[in-house]
Amino acid sequence: MPLPDQISLLCRAIREKGQKEAGEILSGAREQADHILQKARENRQRNLEERISQERRSAYQRAHQVVSAAELKAGQQVMAAKQALLREVFEEAEKRLSALRDEPEYPDILKFLAIQAVSSLPEGHCWIQVRKNDQGLFSQDMLIDISKETGQAAELLPEPADISGGCLVFSADKKILADFSFGTLLKRAEPRLKELMATEFLKGKAGE
Repeated sequence: MPLPDQISLLCRAIREKGQKEAGEILSGAREQADHILQKARENRQRNLEERISQERRSAYQRAHQVVSAAELKAGQQVMAAKQALLREVFEEAEKRLSALRDEPEYPDILKFLAIQAVSSLPEGHCWIQVRKNDQGLFSQDMLIDISKETGQAAELLPEPADISGGCLVFSADKKILADFSFGTLLKRAEPRLKELMATEFLKGKAGE
């Protein structure tokens, strides 16, 4: 049977061992808690960074969509403005060509167009057709002058052409047409007008 002092020492040893084990358990729990907290902080930071990155990407995509939509709208507006301007140019050209018919030099212009049209056809005989109001301008003398200029026998068709001005010229068998009417001349000028407008537009942008 242990002596009192031995019992006291034994109790103290048991108590110290218990305290040591408890301390070790507590220390381990603290380390585990710190580890869990650290992981939680890291996860929270990572989630925060991912959310910020996602929000940035989303904001960039929205901004890109807004810019693209604005650029598309601006391009459409520019195209519409170009088309409107081209229509205005053509309308003004049509008015000026129509006004030419009342000018004193119109017979000379008509003769020039007829010579250009006849010259574009194979040599031989050809037919000239003009609108009804212009038939009186093609006298026999004018037809003779055209024939001399072109080396072709040119005659006037009795049937009037459905054109606003200028002339149509057919080969002898009427299978080949040289169209020098005002409407067709304007259509032929359209690509050149568009090119000039594009050049002026680029100059305007460069000067901004």
